[in-house]
Amino acid sequence: MLEPMSSSSSVYRLGRGPALVATGALVIATGVLVFAAFLLADDATPRLIGAIVAGALAFVTLVQALRFAFRPPVVARFDERGFMVARPRTRASWKQVDDVTLDGGHLILTGEGTARVDLSMIDPASREPFLREVYDRLNTAHGYTRFG
Repeated sequence: MLEPMSSSSSVYRLGRGPALVATGALVIATGVLVFAAFLLADDATPRLIGAIVAGALAFVTLVQALRFAFRPPVVARFDERGFMVARPRTRASWKQVDDVTLDGGHLILTGEGTARVDLSMIDPASREPFLREVYDRLNTAHGYTRFG
């Protein structure tokens, strides 16, 4: 999903497909933890502590599942100064990028700020604007203009 933050910055979030897969995995983990909490619930103190811990972890995983479902994490953020890529976390200015390669569904920015973005993680409708914005911002940073 593309979220314009202002006229000069953009946020690209995790696509619905990968976000829903993560949500499903977290909901399954929540169910397993709730089941474990019920099995551990007893009057014995060590088991009761285990049940409380499992219940707390179930709550945390449920909150994470809801976060992934309703507000997927940021994959990349662009502004006029530079970019931030989430995994692996990379921050660099546009001038630090020497080369851009599109290889096997990955966008690879090399230079001082080397980053690799898996395009399958970005919403399909946002992939083309994502790539266009990378090239446009790099051209602007390095002073290139289009002919004609």
